[in-house]
Amino acid sequence: MTMTISAESRSGLGKEAAKKVRNAGKVPAVYYGFGAESQPVSLNPKQLEQALANPKGINGYFSLSIDGNEQANRVFFRELQRHPVTRRILHVDIVCPNPEKQIEAVVPLKFVGRSVGVSTGGRARRPYREVTVKGLPDLIPGEITVDISPIDQGQQITASQLDAGETQIIYERDFVIFKVAAPRGGAKKT
Repeated sequence: MTMTISAESRSGLGKEAAKKVRNAGKVPAVYYGFGAESQPVSLNPKQLEQALANPKGINGYFSLSIDGNEQANRVFFRELQRHPVTRRILHVDIVCPNPEKQIEAVVPLKFVGRSVGVSTGGRARRPYREVTVKGLPDLIPGEITVDISPIDQGQQITASQLDAGETQIIYERDFVIFKVAAPRGGAKKT
């Protein structure tokens, strides 16, 4: 069952209008996309946080109701902006995608296991915690699992080695997702 997000129409655009919405205890948002006219709305922050707690997180689908009228039964959140210190949601875009057209989405990486190289004294490096994928909206995963167990010192996992299901990871040049560097001092400990 898809969760329904209830939104209220709002007037005004820009920083001052958004500030008024936040002062009223709501989250400013904009609804747009396939077959939809762009419309500024406001959301209940508790309901928004509950929606984001679903297994697919920001890439999950929801139904949208504006002022009590159902608008779309397949929307997702994009461009979620949070306060840098409090992590409170400041603004969100609500998008109605074309179900037959590929989209790009940011998907978090979930590292599992304990690396052999780290167990023997190596230092783990995770330069990326998310990747951008391209695929049909229904096929975008909630997360990509990365098993780091077999990675020894001097070894790495690159973006091209990840399994993104029926989507593809977007990159211009292949990049390192996880690597194990030798311990300071150089030699591998056994």
